[in-house]
Parts: sequence; structure tokens; C-alpha cells
Amino acid sequence: MSLLGSLIKWLRPTKRKDALPGPVRTLADLAYASLQKADYVGARQLLMKALEHRKEIQDPAFSAWILGSLAFTWTQTEQYREGTEFFSQYIAKYSNDGLAYNFRAGSLWYSGELREAIGDYSRALELNPKDSLALCGRGQVFVECGEFERALKDLDVALENIVQVPIQDEGYRRAVQAYILNGRAAAYAGIGQFDRALIEFEESVSLCPQNAWVYYNRAEAYEHRGETTKALADYKLALTLTNPKLNTLRRKYAELKVKTLVD
Repeated sequence: MSLLGSLIKWLRPTKRKDALPGPVRTLADLAYASLQKADYVGARQLLMKALEHRKEIQDPAFSAWILGSLAFTWTQTEQYREGTEFFSQYIAKYSNDGLAYNFRAGSLWYSGELREAIGDYSRALELNPKDSLALCGRGQVFVECGEFERALKDLDVALENIVQVPIQDEGYRRAVQAYILNGRAAAYAGIGQFDRALIEFEESVSLCPQNAWVYYNRAEAYEHRGETTKALADYKLALTLTNPKLNTLRRKYAELKVKTLVD
């Protein structure tokens, strides 16, 4: 399961659902069913209706689940700009909601607006300096910007946090660890510590073997080392995996590499 998908599963407050307003409870059940069927447009419509009752929802975890689920629908349908627009409107109303900054940052990142994404992750960290989701995300974006030392600083702290924080759902913990290790591996490759990078790529794969991004990042590392055969194999594999899948920009780049790299 992807990091965002795992987050949604972990946050969903099923044991406290009876405390929710009746209409919200019904909408949540229908939205969850739609998500399970990959009906992301239908789920989004239901979640939007549930969000209309935000002031009546007393459970912060449930509000977080709604926002995370909405972000997931835009990610899965690759409507990144629509997601950005929604969270911009939401932030205009609720400017101290750190999760909203996290989710808008994700949309900006996937759209290729890296500096804007860093700004949103940084704002989330101003609101909560221990926000592991923001540290993970900003670290990954720093990697894409070639700022490898800054990336490692964020990702190291995020890894320490996720090990220490009590989490009942070990699937979510594994997803976060895999996500962090993938970013750290790419950063180590960027600073020339290729052997260490390979170890962390392998650890990430062992935790989340269907993550297309880890193979994409490893392909780039192999390519920079001149190991074209291994790079080509990883680019091809990255194009087949979907949990999570590559964003549009990365997928197009991988497709180009598959066509142009000589095995």
C-alpha cells in the first residue's frame, strides 16, 4: 500500500465512528466503499459533502481522514492541479491546518512545482516541528532539487520519529519507513555514497516491494554510475508497478529512458 493509502487506513477512526454526526457517518461509509472500488470521482463527491459538516466533527483524526482521502483521489486520477486548487481554498479558511499544507505540497510536488512544495512542507513544520509527514515529503523534494545534505537532515529526523512514535498499524509504519529509506538512498547516491545507497534501496524494497518510485530512483543512480543494463531494467520495472505508481512527469521520463537507453 502507498504511503498516502496507508495513512488513510491508519487515520480512519472506525472505533469512534458512533460519535460522528449521522449524515457524516453515512457519507464516510459510502466514501470508503467507493475508495475500495477505485471509484475516486464518486468518493471525492461524498467526501466533499462530508467536509461540509466540518464544524460538527469533533474528532481531529476523522477530519484528517477526510482530507487525506481527498488528496488520495486527486493523486490516483493524476489531477494534481485540481488538488492544489482545493487545498488552496481550504487553507484560505483554515490557515493553521498542517495536514492541508502537507497535502497541497504533495500536489505541487507531483505537478513539478518543487520550490512551492518545499514552502508548504516548511509551513507545516512551522506549525508542528515534529511533523514526520512534512519531513518525509520535504526531504524527498530536496533530493529532486539536488540538495542532498538538506534531504538527509530531514529524512534522518523523520526516520527517528517514526521508530519512536507508538503506531498500532505496522503496515503504516512500514510504508513510512520504506518511503524514507527510498529518499535517503537517492540522497546517498547523489553525494556519491553508492554502496550505502544500494543497501537502503534494498531495505526499502523489502518493506514495500510494489513502490514504483524506489526502482525509478535506483534506475537514476545506476544510470549516473554508467550501469545502463541495471538502469534500464529498473526503469522498466518502475513503469509496471502501481503501489504507489509514478507521477506523470516521472512516468514520461522513464518511458523516454526505456526507448533511448542502450542495453
